[in-house]
Amino acid sequence: MILLLWGVGAAALVLVREAYKNYEEILGANYPAIKTARSFHTLTANTDAYYVSGLAGEPPYKTPERTVFDLNQGLMSAAMASLRDTNDDPAWQDVLDRLQRTLGIYSDEYEHLLEGGVETRDQADKFISGLSRRTQDIAEQCDSLFLLAEERLKASAVEERQSANNTLFVVVLVLVGTAIAVFIYYQLVRHLVDPVVGLQRSIDEIRKGNFELTLAEPGNDSEFRGVAAAFNDMAAELRLRRGETDERLMRTNLVNRAILEAIPSPVFVLGDDGRILQINPAAEALTENLGIANRLPAKIQRILDESAESGENHLPDDPREALLFRIGEREFFYLPRIFSFTSEDGVYSGRAVLLHNVTRIRWLDDMKTNLLSTVSHEVKTPLTGIRMVLHLLLEERSGKLSPIQKTMVTSANDDCERLLTTLNTLLDLSRAESGTTHLERVPVALQEALSRSERLFAPKASARNVSIHVESNGALPDVSADPVRLDEVLNNLVSNAIKHSPEGGTVTLRTSQPDADHLRVSVIDQGEGVPESSQNRIFERFFRAPGQTAEGVGLGLFICREIMRAHEGRIGLRERTEDQTEFFIDVPIA
Repeated sequence: MILLLWGVGAAALVLVREAYKNYEEILGANYPAIKTARSFHTLTANTDAYYVSGLAGEPPYKTPERTVFDLNQGLMSAAMASLRDTNDDPAWQDVLDRLQRTLGIYSDEYEHLLEGGVETRDQADKFISGLSRRTQDIAEQCDSLFLLAEERLKASAVEERQSANNTLFVVVLVLVGTAIAVFIYYQLVRHLVDPVVGLQRSIDEIRKGNFELTLAEPGNDSEFRGVAAAFNDMAAELRLRRGETDERLMRTNLVNRAILEAIPSPVFVLGDDGRILQINPAAEALTENLGIANRLPAKIQRILDESAESGENHLPDDPREALLFRIGEREFFYLPRIFSFTSEDGVYSGRAVLLHNVTRIRWLDDMKTNLLSTVSHEVKTPLTGIRMVLHLLLEERSGKLSPIQKTMVTSANDDCERLLTTLNTLLDLSRAESGTTHLERVPVALQEALSRSERLFAPKASARNVSIHVESNGALPDVSADPVRLDEVLNNLVSNAIKHSPEGGTVTLRTSQPDADHLRVSVIDQGEGVPESSQNRIFERFFRAPGQTAEGVGLGLFICREIMRAHEGRIGLRERTEDQTEFFIDVPIA
């Protein structure tokens, strides 16, 4: 191909050089005339550009000076004389005669302008219009001269015969080159391109998963023999790897299925897009009984959407947060636990939903709560009568009591009061657990609530040589709360703080705003604090930290937590700092 291209190129250069010599001889005789003919258009354009611009404004017009006109007139006269000497052809001379007449009219119009003959706007417009026609006539006559000269160039018989010979020679060379190129292309396709195309098709099949395909190995002299062998080895290795992968996937799927089937609770495994990827038999039975086969119940879907939006797992522990499902005539309670998972390589992720059946736990809890409420209520009635009798005895309306009798009755009355307080606490617990705590939420000023607690516990604090200090964080908005229940929570926290404060200590009541939706009340004391091992359980019912000496049954903080839950607020214990213990409640802003 290189030799062919060099040959064609050399031949083309020879032909072009020969044609160029012939053309140069003809052009040497006619090019000056063409150049001179074109100069008329340039000279008239320069003259017009110089003088017509002065007529663009409004009259009166200043008489222009003649320097440029006279210079261009001299050049056009010399050019006309040169053209008449170039060729004595009649057609050539006839065009020159017409051109000279037009140039005469053109010069007369400019003489009229230079003599001050253009004074008004109409005269200026007429002058410009006539000048435009003369300039167009001059351009057309110059083009006629150019065409005559060009025809002379083309009229050469020698050039025509040489061009024919050159054309024939080039055609022959092209045909020969085409034939050689077709032959070479055929050889390349057969020995080079065909194996490449076959390899590409085989790679496409491999991409589609067809690892059974192999390439036929070409002859020993083919450069593709090694490529085909390597491709076949690769396909065999891929077949082996796919078999191992399929076996591993099948084994993993069987293990996962066995694990899911062993879990008695309904389990749903979902992808990132929320589609269910896998469920266990318990989940299949539940969805079929609910009439929503292979779909999440709407209640669970709402919690799942909220968890996905917050990006946090939903892992409740309280059976009272279980969801109720009615299947036939029976009620079932399921506690939903939702958590995310990610594969080891971080490529795949999803979420899992486990529905823990807490129906029996709820039944036992409700039975315990009802029993506790019933017993407390039944015991409270006779206990109230006993309390009244003891009060009457202490008032000595039925007769004088001896000092020993009075001491015994007073002790019995104190025990009765403590027992009534415990019963009332148990009744509050029963109401809180059953969800029947009634709230009458109104706007409440926290500062006033703190002042009430301070006044209420001032005598008790003074008796223990403990001071109560209220810190306010400026003007704060009201909170939405039941004032009675809110006072109950504050009183419990302040009472505990006084109980556990050392003699001479200080209990601080502090208000702040942790976020845009809540106000915070912190109750801070200088006591020994809650042991670290007990901090996770202090809000459980009946829990008392080891080593407690203060009186109580361990229900106060639990009832406070339930009241704050009913208020959609929060209660908690902050990490101990600077030998201070801080309990806090967050109350929604009104």
